[in-house]
Amino acid sequence: MFELFFDLVFVYAISRITAMIHHPVNGGIPLATFLEFLLVVVVVMEIWLYQVVYFNRYSKNNFLDIAGLVLNMFTAVYLANNINTEWRITFHYFNIAMAVMIATIFCQYLFTSVNEVNDKREFLFILGIEFFLVILGLILGYSVGIYFCIAAYIISLILPIFLWEKFKAERVNFPHLVERVSLIVIIAFGEAIVNLANYFNSKTPLMYAAFLFLSLVLMFASYVLLSDKIINHHQISRGFVLMYSHIAIAISVLLMTVDALYLNTKNVDRKFLYGLIVVTIVLYYFSLIVNQVYSKKVCRFEKIEAITLLTIFVIGALILWLVKNSILGVMICLLIWNLAFFIVFLMKSKNSLN
Repeated sequence: MFELFFDLVFVYAISRITAMIHHPVNGGIPLATFLEFLLVVVVVMEIWLYQVVYFNRYSKNNFLDIAGLVLNMFTAVYLANNINTEWRITFHYFNIAMAVMIATIFCQYLFTSVNEVNDKREFLFILGIEFFLVILGLILGYSVGIYFCIAAYIISLILPIFLWEKFKAERVNFPHLVERVSLIVIIAFGEAIVNLANYFNSKTPLMYAAFLFLSLVLMFASYVLLSDKIINHHQISRGFVLMYSHIAIAISVLLMTVDALYLNTKNVDRKFLYGLIVVTIVLYYFSLIVNQVYSKKVCRFEKIEAITLLTIFVIGALILWLVKNSILGVMICLLIWNLAFFIVFLMKSKNSLN
């Protein structure tokens, strides 16, 4: 229950992240702003995942574990309140919050009651490097320190990939991990649904909100089929693909939120919006498909299904280009596009019943 309570903090954090690119500049999103957005998503998802992994592998839900979780909840709210594109202003506040959260998780790993030989040394090593670089960045100040902080977050993201053989798959509670990453996806979709409130006004046709709502429902339904029906929950796995793919899924859902907002904004360049929607669709469904490494054998995508998915994407992208200047046309295209992907996932999930 405390883990679910912890997740609620990220509802606010995700809303703050999305706000970074809510407002278009000269018809689109400046590259620097978009990269800042991606980095912040990665940072927030990364700290969330390290906390999830600790509870998944080591936690006994004792007083110290819960106390660390509650402290990180409080700090996460402070961190979320300092998420914006004015990095020079919020540099110290944001990174101090990150340093506190990293230190808390480091101590949880260090003082875990699990005493047998395990892979916590690798976690301590990674978190130690990240903490050191963030503190160094804070000491050096914004102009130079920003690069140390960025390096800290990127290193802690990619270093586990190089050390993956050191992590023991037997320690992973895979059903719990699937459940936890699913919850962050639900939170991201919740933010997308809430933002559709902008369509409920006297000037906007109600069908616009309906089409976008159904598109989001179909996207989420495809994810549910993957998470509930296609993935084999009873397996021994480190879960690396699952965790990293969910960072990409979270990014794609947040981008879809922005796509929906931009679609009804007149000063957005339609070619830019087309490209953003295509990137969103590619990132989302590719991130779903890569999780077939955890699929039940009867639910794995064969070559013919891969060709079908590729064909759906290409046809959808071509039709979207033709209707890109029509709000209603784009919405209908998105609805049919997501429906086609959903049907493929639905047919594949039916194999699990055989």
